[in-house]
Amino acid sequence: VAVTVAAALRGGLPALRAANIITMAAASSSQAPAAATKKKAHWAVSFLAGFCSGATEVTVTMPLDTVKTFCQVNRTGMGPVAGAKQIYSLKGVSGFYFGLPAVLVQVAGKGAIRFTAFEQFKLMLQLGNAPNASVDFLAGVGAGFAEAFLWTTPTERLKVLRQNDIKTGLNRYSSLVGSVKMVAAEHGITGLYAGIGATGIRQASGVGVRFALYGRVKAAVSSDPPQMWQSALAGGITGCVSTLLNNPIDVIKSRIEAQDGAQKEYTGTFQAFRAILREEGAIAFYKGVVPRLAKISIGQAITFTAYEAYSNSISNFT
Repeated sequence: VAVTVAAALRGGLPALRAANIITMAAASSSQAPAAATKKKAHWAVSFLAGFCSGATEVTVTMPLDTVKTFCQVNRTGMGPVAGAKQIYSLKGVSGFYFGLPAVLVQVAGKGAIRFTAFEQFKLMLQLGNAPNASVDFLAGVGAGFAEAFLWTTPTERLKVLRQNDIKTGLNRYSSLVGSVKMVAAEHGITGLYAGIGATGIRQASGVGVRFALYGRVKAAVSSDPPQMWQSALAGGITGCVSTLLNNPIDVIKSRIEAQDGAQKEYTGTFQAFRAILREEGAIAFYKGVVPRLAKISIGQAITFTAYEAYSNSISNFT
């Protein structure tokens, strides 16, 4: 400012213009260190925040997931209320938490892999000059496939087998370690990857849609400063949309993963699709959609909100 005033007094308008340029350059250079200090969160922050948000979500939504799977593997057209009543009559309250160890390990690990992979894929796409409008969706698709192959498929297989114990009346998969040993002994280690194709499609499509929509929906509903309930609302909406879009592949996945004998009715994703469509009609692809819709909309509301809270806390702590 002093330079500008002095220049105006000595040299008139040309000097004033030159001084203004110098002043603006100095201001920009003084702000540069502050901008440089704002770094992208370390991948470990994404991993820990994702793990904690997944664990938070599953403690709330597990009963809905059990009802969803029970309805999907039951061919009588049972609704969610009837399914919940039957689970309770067969196993009591604990029946709604059949497979909890596998689900807890699965969802917490899945959240850690998902958010870490998403941030890495997003960075690569941005460095590769991918169109901005598609970055979140493509990074989400990549994260979905990564979590499916690295983590979700084997843990989902164990969860579905345990939940299917309710229907069969058996108690073959009562512990996480015992379940792994039994599947490996009877089907080989590849038995843990039954339904990997359907799981990969489900995760990639669901995660891609959620990440593509979340930022846009949150921006539309957010105030200044943003509130926690707005993150929850945005997460819930993205969960609803992704569920309605990919419930058919979720039914196919559950049918394949619930098979537990030497004879397999469903041998692959497309064969299962054709068989279900032929024998039960298109409506079968939306079995379990009501509890799944509730479970995922609530789950995504919790996950996105918790992830942001955990991420901020961990970043501040470190």
